Amino acid sequence: MSANADASRTVRDASAPTGHAQSVVRRIIVFVILFALVVIAAIGLSGLLERAMGSIGLITVDDAGLARALAFTLIGAPLAGLLWWWERRRLAEPAERASLVWTLYLTAMSLTSLIVATAALAGAASAGVDGQWRPGDLATGIVWLGVWLWHRHMRRSAATAPGRLPALPVQLGALYGLVVAASGAIAAIAVLVSEALLDVSLVLAQSQHWVVAFLQALVWAAVGALVWWWHWFRERAKDAPGAFGAVLLVLVVGAAAATTLVAIGTAVFVLLRVLFDTDPLAEVASALDVAIAAALIGGIVWVYHVGVLAGRSVQARRAARLVVSAVALIGAASGFGVIVNALLAALGSTIVDSDPRTLLFGGLSALVIGAPVWWLAWRPARAVTPDEAAEPARRVYLIAVFGASAVVAIITLLVIGYRLFEFGLDPQGSGGLIERVRAPVGLLSATAVVFAYHFAIWRRDRGLAATVVRRQSIGRLILITGGDAGEIVQRLRTETGAPVSVWRAADESVRIAEADLPAVLDSLRGLSAPRVLVIADGDGGARVVPLVE
Repeated sequence: MSANADASRTVRDASAPTGHAQSVVRRIIVFVILFALVVIAAIGLSGLLERAMGSIGLITVDDAGLARALAFTLIGAPLAGLLWWWERRRLAEPAERASLVWTLYLTAMSLTSLIVATAALAGAASAGVDGQWRPGDLATGIVWLGVWLWHRHMRRSAATAPGRLPALPVQLGALYGLVVAASGAIAAIAVLVSEALLDVSLVLAQSQHWVVAFLQALVWAAVGALVWWWHWFRERAKDAPGAFGAVLLVLVVGAAAATTLVAIGTAVFVLLRVLFDTDPLAEVASALDVAIAAALIGGIVWVYHVGVLAGRSVQARRAARLVVSAVALIGAASGFGVIVNALLAALGSTIVDSDPRTLLFGGLSALVIGAPVWWLAWRPARAVTPDEAAEPARRVYLIAVFGASAVVAIITLLVIGYRLFEFGLDPQGSGGLIERVRAPVGLLSATAVVFAYHFAIWRRDRGLAATVVRRQSIGRLILITGGDAGEIVQRLRTETGAPVSVWRAADESVRIAEADLPAVLDSLRGLSAPRVLVIADGDGGARVVPLVE
């Protein structure tokens, strides 16, 4: 009997990976088909609703469109409902809800429906501001809004809520709303600034009145702000646990910083040209409206999300500072290279129809804005502790900067070599030697400075990091538990410093209690392994199993 039991267990264990692979493939196929059927049904319903809201003559004129809408609705919708009914029964299993494929489907469909609905509704409202009636946009917005509400219900229902990355659709929805709101606000403020700067005669000559353009941009800003507010506060994307939320915050801070710095640099460039250039004022100030608007909105988004990051981990705050430092460094280095380019252009004798002052103003504006921000973010005069020097984010940043600088320097040297040989073979060609090499020489000079500085900092940090004695050297923790393990994961990550992956147990009762966590941490203390399994026991506590490569 024992031999038969061992044999059956062996067969069952050997077939487990195969069964898991089959389940993953089945889920991918089912959810891809469901995604396509939902899209088809939504397109069909939108077409029918458009005809219901439009003129009666449209139904008799566009027979092909009506036939397509009827086919998509009467075939796609029942098939989608039937497939969802079949899959809904399987979602009663915890393993099915914990599937990453289910989370990705909900995320993809929620984000798709949100984008289509908001774009269509905002387009219909914008057209209404201009006196146009667009039943197609309104119908599309209503139908896709219904699709979004349906999938929101799936995500929030206890019977169908995803077990992995449950906040992913909410976080991406908040990001989308922020982008739309910021873009609309920039466009609206740019219209007001342009109206204040331009001549009345120029405004009257435009085909569209500025009030209409302002209101249309305001519609997009309002729709985006509503989407962002709903996901950020009502759906609590702001407080969502996990590393993905911190990564999104860091990316938003970097993008807002880049937008703000570029806009301020553009405004400084325009100011320098207004003061010292002889070109027509209307031509020089043409980019000032967007620059002022982008600087204002980008600065607001930047400051707000830095404040949100203040409540996150130290690692997230330092990562955001490194991203801002990288953005400012790119601007300052580009400005330095352009200044060298402009100085060489002033020495050339074959320049025709070009003014090196414009190049010089561009380089100065980038350097004046980028260098101080880089200094504040990087703080080169501050003493670096060994613990900070050993941080992976800082070391990756330094390697990425001087590595990218080395690649750019090699490419630039090849370009300079090509230009030199080109001039040697054809000295009478277009442009003199300085004219041919000034742009790559300017880029090479900036790249050389960046490479030399960051390579020296990296070598110094490597020496400091060698003095750090690690409390433990766990490469990654793999936690096998049931239920919600957000607080346990956070404690493990904080105490050990290692990244934590969670594998959901099929039995929800198998989990680590708060009272058992100190014993688990004691077992982890002093371990050295590339990966460590932390397996929750059914009777409480956990087993700690170090793994080898």
